[in-house]
Formats: sequence, structure tokens, C-alpha cells
Amino acid sequence: MPTATLVATALSLVPRVALAGKYDLDLTGLGTLSGGSVAQDNAGFRSLSSELGTVMAPRPVDPADSLGLAGFAISADFGVNTIAGGRDYWSRTTRGQADNVAPTMQIMGRKGLWPGIEVGAGATHLFDSRMWAMSGYGKIAIHEGFYRKHPIPSIAIRASFSRLLGAKDFNMTTAAPSVSVSYVFGLGKTFSLTPYAGYEALIILSRSTVLDATPNCDEFVDAYNQTCPGVDTAANNEFVFQNTGAIVRHRPYFGLRMIFAVMRVGVEAMLVPGGKRAGEFEGASVADRSKFQQQYTISVGLDF
Repeated sequence: MPTATLVATALSLVPRVALAGKYDLDLTGLGTLSGGSVAQDNAGFRSLSSELGTVMAPRPVDPADSLGLAGFAISADFGVNTIAGGRDYWSRTTRGQADNVAPTMQIMGRKGLWPGIEVGAGATHLFDSRMWAMSGYGKIAIHEGFYRKHPIPSIAIRASFSRLLGAKDFNMTTAAPSVSVSYVFGLGKTFSLTPYAGYEALIILSRSTVLDATPNCDEFVDAYNQTCPGVDTAANNEFVFQNTGAIVRHRPYFGLRMIFAVMRVGVEAMLVPGGKRAGEFEGASVADRSKFQQQYTISVGLDF
């Protein structure tokens, strides 16, 4: 048998779970059997959604100025994001111990329109997982440039959205209005520095599909059932994490963009306070226990 055939056969026999990454989440860990029913950790799911949504939501990595009518830019943004990897809502859903730092990569394309409008689309990938977030944004530069006697920074408002893909049993959508200011310092004819700062209100909506608290036990009795000690196969072992209300995370940010000819390099920092907005499920309050998060990004690209 040819070597290539042997390799292909061996790979086909590898269990799919072995190919899963550390951050390919398994939400069944947030539900446990208790008294013939499932006790689900709604606060854990809300907290997990809060931190994951913050990591996967698109980040600006750009000043307030628009690209202009003929402008076009592409960039690759590499991010380092902190999470509460030691908390139970991560340890019960990840494969192995989650780290306190989760790296991401964002690919973004931007196009300038008239008058002072800019639109963009891209995707964010969480390394060591199959997860991607498809995203888009629109920006309106309320003011660009400056007056000679009284320099005034550029001011823009921005709105972005994203949709999570590749996450088993996890549905998540984010939306984020923001405002930013920036100021361009020209150095020569081909080099510029643009410091900027802004604030973004990140809104996260999440829910799950139907989950099974006993995925390794067959609820239908037949000759091939495996033994499941302590599991009542007659009980309803399925559960769902409902949308318990919008999660809001405040994301102030600041950064610096450098352009030399058509090359662009940027750095950005986001400091995100822990979530405080509680949700509600069947009349009970559902806390957001997410921690303070930091997000640092290095961006490289081309600006035409």
C-alpha cells in the first residue's frame, strides 16, 4: 500500500475531538444533573459570553480620519487579550486549562466614500480554536483636518457588528457604537503620525442551542447501551441557555497609527472594565462575573 494511502487512512481514524483546539468550547460543562433535572449555570454562561464577546468583537485600530473618496486600506491586526482563564466558566468549557491570555488575528479591509464616510469588513480568528467572527463597520468623520490658527482634532462616530462562527452550540452577535478623536502630525511628505483615542460601548447578545448534560449516555434503552452509573435515562437531560438580556462592556481605547508612503503600522490598547450589567432569566437575576480585560493590538497593512 502506498505511503500516502497509509497516511490518509491513519488520519481518517483520528477522533474529531483530538483535532479540537483548547478554545473550542463545550458548553455541556455548564450543566449538571441534580434531582432528576439539569441545573444550568446561567451566570457562568453570561460571564463566558461577556469575555468571549470582548475578545472576538472587531477593534478599530484606526484614527477618526476617513480614507477619502479614493482611499482603500487592508490590514492584519494581531491581538493579545486577557481572560479569566482560571475561573470555572472557562475551565468547565475549554479542553484543558485555559490560559489567561488569548491571541487573535483580525483581517480588515476599509474603503473611503463621500463625504467623510468609511465602510469596512473583515474577520477575527481566535487561535487554538475553530472560531471566527465575521464583522463589518461604518464610520462618519464629523470633522477632519484642522484650522491653521486653532488646531481642532478630527472627530468621528463609528458603528460595528460581528457574528460568531465555528463555535459548537454557541450563538453570539455583537454591536458597538463608538466615538473617536485623532490628530495628524505630518513629518515630511511621506510620513505621518496619528495618535487617537476613543470610547466604544460593546453590546453582546448570546444564547446556546439545545445541549445534553449526559452526552455519553444513550437515553433510549437498547441492547447496545453503555452503562451510565448514577444517570436517570428517563429524566430530561437537555437544556438551553436563553438570551438573558444584552451584555454591555465599556471599551475605552487609545492608539497610534504611522504611515510611510503606502505602508501603515498601528498599535492600540483597550482597557475594558469587568461586566456589571446583570441579566434576567425566569424572574431571577443573572450576574455577569467577567473580569477586567486588556487588549493590545499591533496592526500592519497597506494604505492606498
